[in-house]
This record gives sequence, structure tokens and C-alpha cells, in this order.
Amino acid sequence: MSKPLSPAIIRTRMVEWQNYKRLYPELRRKYEERGEEIRMLKQTVAEQQAVIEKLLLRVEELERMVFGEKRQTDDAPPPAVPPAPSPKKPRTSGSYRRPVPPSAAVTATVTHPLSSCPDCGMALCRKKIVLSLIEDMVLPTEDGNPFKTVSEYRIETGYCPCCKKRKAASPLPKQTCTVGPNVRRFIPYAVTVLGQSFEKVRTFLRDVCGIAISDGEITAILHEQKRLLLPAYNALAARVRDAPGAHYDETGYPVQEEGQGQFGWVKTAVNTSDAIFALGRTRGKGNAEELRGKPSAQIAVTDDYGAYRTLFGKHHALCWAHPARKLRDLARSQTLSAEKRVHCGQIYAVFCVLYEEVRMMLAQPFVAEDRKEKAANVRSRLRLLAAPSPLDPGKLATMKESMKKNAEKYVTCLLHPGIPADNNKAERSLRPLVIKRKLSFGSKTQKGADTMSVLLSVLMSLWWSKPKNFFAAYGKLLTG
Repeated sequence: MSKPLSPAIIRTRMVEWQNYKRLYPELRRKYEERGEEIRMLKQTVAEQQAVIEKLLLRVEELERMVFGEKRQTDDAPPPAVPPAPSPKKPRTSGSYRRPVPPSAAVTATVTHPLSSCPDCGMALCRKKIVLSLIEDMVLPTEDGNPFKTVSEYRIETGYCPCCKKRKAASPLPKQTCTVGPNVRRFIPYAVTVLGQSFEKVRTFLRDVCGIAISDGEITAILHEQKRLLLPAYNALAARVRDAPGAHYDETGYPVQEEGQGQFGWVKTAVNTSDAIFALGRTRGKGNAEELRGKPSAQIAVTDDYGAYRTLFGKHHALCWAHPARKLRDLARSQTLSAEKRVHCGQIYAVFCVLYEEVRMMLAQPFVAEDRKEKAANVRSRLRLLAAPSPLDPGKLATMKESMKKNAEKYVTCLLHPGIPADNNKAERSLRPLVIKRKLSFGSKTQKGADTMSVLLSVLMSLWWSKPKNFFAAYGKLLTG
């Protein structure tokens, strides 16, 4: 039997119990407040880590754009490698040698006779001729310039007493000395196809041809050629609109005295080399809509830029190469953790396998029912690949959401004949414009940008289709 508690112990324990009863709610409240603070701190840390990861990926992307690809270190995990491309055809021995010009192209013949041995003097027998051709160019000398011709036109004029006007046998030029039609065709060729600046064109004409020309005269010639080529430009635009599909893309193109914007757009047909350029524009949807023209059944192949998303409806095919490049960069990123990098590499490898299968399907003859079945299979596999994962970085999560949302647009290329799986043709069409932008820094005025739009469209399309007889075809456009 336990001993009863004394009154002093009871009073002490009652005081302790009252203190516990008074302090417990306060301690409970403080505990809950601290718990909430800890949860908020954890959430803040997670958000900050996501922002830091996003910024590190963006900095890595900018470094890659400025400094190029970094060499992979030995301790870095091997990046996911896409399926090996189809083997290239072996080159013939003749492909490593210069092509032999036709006999009609020979302008001079030099003979090296040999009747006796140069060492012992004995007469030679069973002689034969070995042909050797040397292609060369003629450079200017002090005696004259072989590239320059000067033609003197004697135009007789007379006064008509009946009309009371002076008549001329040929239209009189505004100046005594002007440049001829060949120079007027060469200048647009040098500015567009070669991507040269006005200074480079002036230097070439001065040093090689001995012709002095000013920037103002070059500008006037470009505007004149644009006016003469407008009918060819309109016909070119009609051909691009009538093509079964068209590629769209845009890039920066500065205009010093800004008129409309600082971007250049291109629309090129999927089945020909025809391309339409629009320079000095904004990056807004209206420019893509202007290039498209009236809504039609033409399939548009684009990247996932927002200006295209609602412009083409069901006739819209998204490029497979763009997500493949982004997934490759994530798989090779050094800013992600090893676990996330491996996860991105796995996603990249699976996407590349699917991309390669799509290209193999496009290489086969088009059969509508067969393509529908294959498109359904690709669509379901793409959506399965786009399932979210806790290991997804923010950029990959955004890409997955876009792939899942636009799965139908990624299989559009399978449902229509002649439509490629990527938008690489538009990027290749923009490459001459990008090089010209780096050399000449764009256009000074919006009028110059509009002139360059017409000249680039007509002359680049002509050069891509007929590089060997370009100037002959150019002359036919001007006279046609």
C-alpha cells in the first residue's frame, strides 16, 4: 500500500500542473508556427533551386551560343547518342579531282614537243600525247583591264520643225557615263548571293574591273533592279502559295532607321527552292499571317514559336529537330545534377529513336491507311514519353507539356505526302541572310529592307535552282 502524499507535495504538483495547463497552448502554438515557417522555408528553397537551375541552364545556353560547344571532359557522363544515320555512299576517286571542262571551253593550246631523250639524246619511239588542262583567270595589268569594256554610243539627234522637238535615235541617258547591264546584274548578285557589303562591292569593282562606283549609285541600282524584278517576285510568291507545304522561320535583321521592326522572315516551299523573304519586320503574328496569305489547305512546317500556334489550324506540322536539339543540350548539361542529367539522357535517347522511325516512315511510299496507323502509334508513344516525372528539370517539364499538347501537330507530317519532319529547310534558307547581317549590319532604311526582300527572294531562289547558268537566267527574268 502506497504512502499518502503530503500536503506540500500536492501543492507543488498542483502548481506544476497549472503551469503545464497554462503553457501547453502557447508551446503548441509556437510549435505550429515554427512548423509552418519550416514548410515555407522548404518551399522557398525548392522554388529558389528551380529558379537557380533555370538560370544556370539559360547561362549555359548563352555560353554555348557565344563561345560554342565545350569539349566533353573524361569524367563527365557520356551523353545520349541518337541512332546512327544511314551509311553514306562511298565517294569515287573522281570526286576528289577537279571536273574536266569540255573541249569547247579551251581558249588556248600550248604544245610541248619531244623528239629525243633529254638525258642521252636517243630518238624516241611510240610517242603519245598526254593532255593537261589548267583553269585560270586573267588579272588586271598596267596595260589594261580585261574585265572592263567601254562602249561609246554615238546617238544622232535632230530637230523636227513639225513637232518642234529634238528627236533622238535612242533614249538619251541622264549622264554622259553610266554603268552597263552586266554591272547592274552583278551588284545585286554580290549583295544577295555573296552577301557582300557596299564597301566590298566597291572594292571588287575598283580593284578587279577598274570601275569606280559610289554607295549612292549602288543603292540606285538595287532599287532599279527591285522594280524590274517585281513581276518575277509576284510569280514567285504565287508558286510558294501553291506548294503543298511551306516552311516558316524568322531571325534578327536590324534596320538602322527603324520603320517596322528588327526581324526578317522567310517562307520557302517544301518541294522547290522557291523562298519569300520579308525584312525589317516585327516578330509579331501579323507578319507570319501576311506571309501565309489567305487560309488554305497548305501544310505549314514551323517550330513551336507562339506566333504560329493558332495560325494554321489542323494544317500545322511541328518540327522534330528543335526538341531533339533541346533534349540533347539537357542531356549534356553540366549544371544539372548527375541523376537529372541521366534522366534527361534517357528521354533524349527515346525521343531520337522515335524521330528516326518517323524519318524512315517518311522515306517510304505514301499509303494513307498505313500512315494513319503509324501516326496513331507515334502519337501514343509521344504522349507516353511526355508523362511528367519528379526528376524533370523545369525546362524539360515545359517541353513535355508542349509535346503532349501538340502531339497531333508532330504527326501531321505522316498524314500528308511530301511534308518533312523538320524545319531545317527554312533555317538553311535564312543562313545567307544571317551571314549578310553579320557583314553589313542589316539595312539603313525600311525602303532598303523592302528592296532587299524582293532581291533576296528572287535572286536566292534563282541561284538555288540554277547556280551554273545564274546570270543567263537572271537576264531572262529582266527581259521576260
